[in-house]
Amino acid sequence: MAFTIAISGKGGTGKTTLAALIVRYITEELGKAVLAIDADPNATLHCALGVEAGGTISDIREDILENKLKLAQTGLSKERLIEYEIQECVRECGRFDMLTMGRPEGPGCYCYVNNLLRKYLGTLSRGFPFAVIDNEAGMEHLSRRTDNEVDVLLVVTEPTIVGANSALNIHRLTESLPITVRTKALLLNRVPAAGVHEEVNKRLQSNGLKVAGTVADDEEIMEFAVTGKSLLELSPTNKAYESVKMLMAKYIETN
Repeated sequence: MAFTIAISGKGGTGKTTLAALIVRYITEELGKAVLAIDADPNATLHCALGVEAGGTISDIREDILENKLKLAQTGLSKERLIEYEIQECVRECGRFDMLTMGRPEGPGCYCYVNNLLRKYLGTLSRGFPFAVIDNEAGMEHLSRRTDNEVDVLLVVTEPTIVGANSALNIHRLTESLPITVRTKALLLNRVPAAGVHEEVNKRLQSNGLKVAGTVADDEEIMEFAVTGKSLLELSPTNKAYESVKMLMAKYIETN
C-alpha cells in the first residue's frame, strides 16, 4: 500500500505548490516513485509539475453513467474496460505518474460507479511506494473515490485569522468523513518576514491546533508561477523547498 500524503486547504493557500514540492522531495531526495493525484476540480497540479494533463476520472465516470463505453467493440467486460480507461488517464512522467480526478459529480446515482473507481484506484496506488493527493477543501474525491486511508493529512492555510478558522473547519470535516487519517499536520504557508502575528497564534491555540511547520512567502516561487515554469526546476536551496523537506522528513521517517 502506498504511503499516502493528502494536502487540503481552501483555494489560494498554495496547497498545489506544496503538493508539487512534496512530489519533488520524494522523487529527488528519497529516490522513490510517486503517484501524484490531482483531486482538486480546479486542476492545476500538472502545471506546477510541468507536465501535460491527461484524461480525467470524471470523464470515465460520466461515460459509465451515459453508457458510452463501447463494450461490444472491445470484447472486454465492463470492469476490465474501466481498468483500461483508468490506465489511459495516467500520465507517465519519469520519476512520477500523474492522475487527474476532474470535476465533481453531477445529478444522479454514482454509488456503483464510485465503487468501481475506488477498486481500481486502490489497485493503481498499490503499485507505488508513495501517493501525493492535492485535494479541494471539501475532500469529496478523497472520501468517495479512494480507499479512504491517509498516512499524513497536511492542512495548508495562510497565517491569518480567516486562515486559522478555515483550518479548524477542515480538521472538523475530516472527523465526519469516512476517512482513516493516521496523522494530521497544520502548515502555515506564505508567512511574512515578520513571522506569524500573535493574534493568529492565539486563535490557533484556542482552537487546539498545533502548527507543524511554516513556509515563508517566496519570491522565486511567485516568479515561477507567473512564468509557468515547473517547480521541479526550482533552486534546490530555495527556502520554501527547504521547509517542505524538513517537514516531510519528520513525518515520513517516523511512520
